[in-house]
Amino acid sequence: MKYILVLITIISYACSAQVEIDNITKAPKVSNIDRPLANVYKPLDGTWKGTFLVKEDANPKPINTVGNLKSPKTMRLFIEASKTVNTINVTQVYESESPYFQRVSITDNYPDTGKTEQSVGVNKVQNGKMWCVVHKPNDTVIHEGSIPNKTTIIWQSSQKSPLKVEYFYEIVTDAYYEIIGYGYYNNDDINLSPKLWFYGKYKRQ
Repeated sequence: MKYILVLITIISYACSAQVEIDNITKAPKVSNIDRPLANVYKPLDGTWKGTFLVKEDANPKPINTVGNLKSPKTMRLFIEASKTVNTINVTQVYESESPYFQRVSITDNYPDTGKTEQSVGVNKVQNGKMWCVVHKPNDTVIHEGSIPNKTTIIWQSSQKSPLKVEYFYEIVTDAYYEIIGYGYYNNDDINLSPKLWFYGKYKRQ
């Protein structure tokens, strides 16, 4: 009976220690599978300002004719060839609370309308994976991450209904922070190249 009670206590503690992925208030409990990702977000700490562009390709092409869409070289070619349809002036502030949990505040200013939008979120390591969670005024954005090299994070998400597929590279240096990516939304045809492309470049303040 004693051992059963101990086991129940351990299980209850483990369950209570779990945090939902979209929870940006409480840092998840760190486990051994998280430790290889310690300080993965540290290069982002600080304040960054720059411009984020939304670009539109008016003539998406069959997916099997455009090469590797996940190649930064291919993505840059599409971005350069696409028309800018929205410009956002961005300020992002990152602050690591631990090697596994980093808070971010985002101010998006839309110069065409004068509208300003405030968002808050976290970059965190949870269950041995990288997560970016941002609470916008009318939406919650969740991306899962990976690190192909020391200066790059890949963020991606895939949702079927409604359709929302996003893929981003974040390239961080001491001086600047660059984003290249694309998205499929709603009635977009995933058998064609993406209609919407994204490019951002922010300078460290």
